[in-house]
Amino acid sequence: MELIIGNVLSFLGGLFDFLFNIKYNEKPKILKGNLLTSTLSLISYFFLKAYDGIIDCIVTLLRLITIYLKDKYNKKCNFLFIIFLGLYCLTFTKFLGIQTIILFLSTMCVFIPKWWFKDMQKIRIGSLLASTLIIVYDIMICNYAVITIHVINIILKLIAFIRWNRKSIEN
Repeated sequence: MELIIGNVLSFLGGLFDFLFNIKYNEKPKILKGNLLTSTLSLISYFFLKAYDGIIDCIVTLLRLITIYLKDKYNKKCNFLFIIFLGLYCLTFTKFLGIQTIILFLSTMCVFIPKWWFKDMQKIRIGSLLASTLIIVYDIMICNYAVITIHVINIILKLIAFIRWNRKSIEN
């Protein structure tokens, strides 16, 4: 039963992520959508007993809140970047394994572009890499319900990336 609940919550989180990525192009709205998605992922990982995923979601939620506040108040908070990177490394050394490494790499693929760049194309590239790694992680923890949504998200992100590049070349 826990496996089913975890998969349903994960599917809903993936669906919300999918809808937010289609509907919005502004970074603050996407960050708010990521907050909702990460919260649902946190709960689903609890049901799936994926403890490294739970820690990843907690750190991700804190990171998203900080990035949102940093962007909202337009401040350079580079020391927070170092603190989060250190916190992330410390929390994951406890669960060191292939799943942990995959989660760490996927989070860094999203974390670094969202922190340093305002250009949505650079953020999309990081998000594409992260989504690919998350599919591998989801397969490892038997979180099959969300994989289809991740694949669709990757395809849509690739289409958006190509369309944006064509527009920039034409202009």
